Amino acid sequence: TLRGYTVDQYLEYPDKYVMVPEKHGKDMTIRSVVWILKEPKVVGVAIVKDLVRSMIEQEAQEGILVGGARFTPAAKKYANEARVELVTGGYASFDIFNHEFVPSHMIMSDEEVEKVLQHYGIEKADLPRILKDDPAARAIGAKVGQVIKIRRKSRTAGYTYYYRLVVDGSI
Repeated sequence: TLRGYTVDQYLEYPDKYVMVPEKHGKDMTIRSVVWILKEPKVVGVAIVKDLVRSMIEQEAQEGILVGGARFTPAAKKYANEARVELVTGGYASFDIFNHEFVPSHMIMSDEEVEKVLQHYGIEKADLPRILKDDPAARAIGAKVGQVIKIRRKSRTAGYTYYYRLVVDGSI
């Protein structure tokens, strides 16, 4: 569940995936920057400083870095001071659906897809897309051509549903 956070999108870069989840309170907004490295590697203080710069740009209060094979002592110290949580291992070994910032993703059956397409009067190709290499798509084993149903918690509607067509390559 999102536990009050909203995540509008995942961004993909050559070396990482990025999310900027927010939680809106009465008097403030809590924003985080989440980086998920595509390949586990040794993470030094330079990468953590890059994440902190991104936090400053996004006006975020906290950060999360997933994907270190290990973190150097300097990276750990700097991360602790800068409110950055470090998670060892690649996203494939990290169950992203147990994290509060990641909504539920499910592969839809052909019958469910047909009902959605008929309801909205659209073709499958008209659906928004999600890359097959997206961390959530990879975690559930989605294949190109399948449709993923994303269930997000909504402050006003209880839950809202989003549908994404799995594609190969850039959108």
